[in-house]
Amino acid sequence: MVCPVKNFQKSTRRDCTGECYLEAVKAPPEGLDEAALSEAVARCWGVDVESISYEAVGGGSHHWLLRTADAGYRFVTVDDLGAKPWLGADHDSAFAGLEAAFRTARKLRASGLDFVVAPIPAADGTMVTRLDGRFSAALFPYIAGRAGQFGEKFGRRDRQDLCEMWAKLHLATAVVRDGAPRRSLDVPGRADLDGALRNLDSPWTGGPYSERAREWMTASRDLVEASLDRYDRLAGEVATRELVITHGEPHGGNLIRTEDGLHLIDWDTVAMAPPERDLWMLDDGTVEGLRAYIEATGHAIDRSALDFYRLAWLVTDVAAFTTKLRRPHTDDANSAHAWRALGITGESLSSML
Repeated sequence: MVCPVKNFQKSTRRDCTGECYLEAVKAPPEGLDEAALSEAVARCWGVDVESISYEAVGGGSHHWLLRTADAGYRFVTVDDLGAKPWLGADHDSAFAGLEAAFRTARKLRASGLDFVVAPIPAADGTMVTRLDGRFSAALFPYIAGRAGQFGEKFGRRDRQDLCEMWAKLHLATAVVRDGAPRRSLDVPGRADLDGALRNLDSPWTGGPYSERAREWMTASRDLVEASLDRYDRLAGEVATRELVITHGEPHGGNLIRTEDGLHLIDWDTVAMAPPERDLWMLDDGTVEGLRAYIEATGHAIDRSALDFYRLAWLVTDVAAFTTKLRRPHTDDANSAHAWRALGITGESLSSML
């Protein structure tokens, strides 16, 4: 994660349906000792840590700004391994999946893709270190630039630059094909979501938002089930598409703009997938919107695949927020965000069906 702290703002996130999501206002994860984190970074990366401060930014991981004794800066990213179902079904497999994802990013950057913001390897050559059974940490360079935001509208020049960036990434598939993560088309956390739908008649007792989430799911059951049915149909159509290396979260919040151009952050979602996984947020319903990409790659764009990944974004969020609110939680900023975002995500699903 990279960006001057002053450029991070609490904002809104909009997907291609035009619906609004509150950007996560995050609190440090419960159960993580900041002093132990600082010690782990110093030990594993050989960094002389002067100070470390939590930054309430981003929507999936936790971040600290680290100042080194020589007045340099790094970003420390901590992941809750139980909150990354696309990386693995349990903490150990998620940790292995995160290592594979970040190692893929490192290979992409080494191949000449300077826009890839890859992690800094630890002293032992690994990309990620295990803090305990639940948390992992990675270290990233600090890049001074202008942070993008979730839901920002891309202008013509931005679209051109993004089409060129995605084309370069997808054309680099051969560099990482053998070791790159491969994800199924299943919804991450689908089993938990299906379990929630089967248990609407029993109280949800995980925390202060659990019963509100159950009431929402009860009222929205037809919508969620219809969305899952459509998801499954589209997945069948997408399954035969050619696979390329993709980033997976192609929104403005993962972009840093500098004098040298765009930089792409947050590579925990990197995977082999159809190219539309990175293109759907640029789709304006016309061929013109993706013409630069088509001309650079020769790839034909599949409308069903664009629709699939647009829907997948929302269904995945419903699954993630529902799982969080069913599990043990407290009345903190993270839980409040999950509750608000669950309802707003449902509104976006309604507009798609």
